[in-house]
Amino acid sequence: MKRPRLLFALLRSSVTALATGEKTRIILPQAQNIQLRLANKSDISAIQRCNLECLPENYNSQFYQSHLSQWPELAVVCEDVSDVAPDQTGLSLSTFPNVAESPPRIIAYVLGKIETRPVKNFGGAEYSKEQVETLGHVTSLAVQDGFRRLGLAQAMMSQLHHHLQHQGIKQCGLHVRTSNEAACRLYQRDGYEIAQIIPAYYQDGEDAYFMRKSLPEASASAAGQSLFFSNKIWKTGPDELRLPRHHIVGKELSRNAPSEKPTSSPEFLRGAVISDSQY
Repeated sequence: MKRPRLLFALLRSSVTALATGEKTRIILPQAQNIQLRLANKSDISAIQRCNLECLPENYNSQFYQSHLSQWPELAVVCEDVSDVAPDQTGLSLSTFPNVAESPPRIIAYVLGKIETRPVKNFGGAEYSKEQVETLGHVTSLAVQDGFRRLGLAQAMMSQLHHHLQHQGIKQCGLHVRTSNEAACRLYQRDGYEIAQIIPAYYQDGEDAYFMRKSLPEASASAAGQSLFFSNKIWKTGPDELRLPRHHIVGKELSRNAPSEKPTSSPEFLRGAVISDSQY
């Protein structure tokens, strides 16, 4: 009966660390079975289910098909591969055509795009309607409830930013409900700032924040590539940004860890907040 002894030892070490304020790194088992990869058209039904479970903003299958056709390298999914059994060679059973494949279990996704929009110059006399800017945009991001707090959203956003910056994109924006403080804090920790408040942006009448962040410049050679991602940066970049890859997450426990309770402090609304009903 080695298992109870091992469990007791783990619990004792965790309690000791908490009592002394020491930080303990715990690797969550379910995170070892999550794979990040580019989405493909066979994932559309699974992405749609994930969206319906997580978000009030829903889309039909044609929306996803169009999105993947236009920006195939700006769609990243997290797949639960815990039920995929490897054979002795380490290959998945899905490698073999005679073995029935189960549909992918997509537990998180992010969809991004590149868009051109008019430049907003509030209060500037030199504003011209012909002024436009090209920036990345986070169309939709969702993580299923049972897989949150594992760093999946941050990992997908980092991957999306990596792909965008190697296309010479210098800014990325997104819309988020003003009531969704958890998402706003996530984006602010990632460097986004609130640029505008857009009244009644959503169909139910709720306002939206338009948030944006600056992206680091990629090398001159990478920035000159076409929008078709011919260089496949996800295969040649740093190991932590290559696809596909398994998601590894560590959680630190500390007696002085910050509270996760939502707050509405002045710092939460940092940025140049401007109301614009015409956006």
